[in-house]
Amino acid sequence: MTKMIGKVEYANDATEATKLLSEYSAELGLPWGVISQRKRDASVRIAWTEDKNNGLAAAKKTIEDDLIELRRAENVAERKAAIAGQGGALVKAVGAKSTAGELLDLCKHHYEQANPPNFTFGPDMSEEDYASFRTEWREAGELAEERTYDQFTDFRSMKIQDKSSLGKGQVGDTLDTRKWQGNVFVTILGAEFNAHINIRKK
Repeated sequence: MTKMIGKVEYANDATEATKLLSEYSAELGLPWGVISQRKRDASVRIAWTEDKNNGLAAAKKTIEDDLIELRRAENVAERKAAIAGQGGALVKAVGAKSTAGELLDLCKHHYEQANPPNFTFGPDMSEEDYASFRTEWREAGELAEERTYDQFTDFRSMKIQDKSSLGKGQVGDTLDTRKWQGNVFVTILGAEFNAHINIRKK
């Protein structure tokens, strides 16, 4: 039987903690043995060691976190496998060291890791460099279509915009601001990625 100290419930010892946590892990669909020994030991210690940050509820939270981490790893593996046949080949065909190839590889990585689809890419570009890059990006899309890399679609870009004048000068919840910016897009298996490119105005 567990014990209460104040409002916190604890296991009486490591043996009871192991029993309770292994049962809880099984209820979640996560076999106890799948969790690494180091993490199991840590969870057990949290469950029975008296401390303001410990207790059975805190230990169960670590098991829930382990399950989330495992499912994310499985999801990443599935996403990598889904584009394994086309992703690397398209980057190579475009030119891995070209600006378009570098961005395409980054978009591929964001897709595999389920990272946010909107991000800032590379160092600032001049207006001329961005104009050239828009052509390079369009040609990458044409190459993808010609060679039937159909998991990568809708390569497009936008003209340079003054984001501050459009009320979009703030970067998320940060103190960073942006002014002149270009945007390029690609869709990977239905997921659209938008790379922001800051522009140096003369």
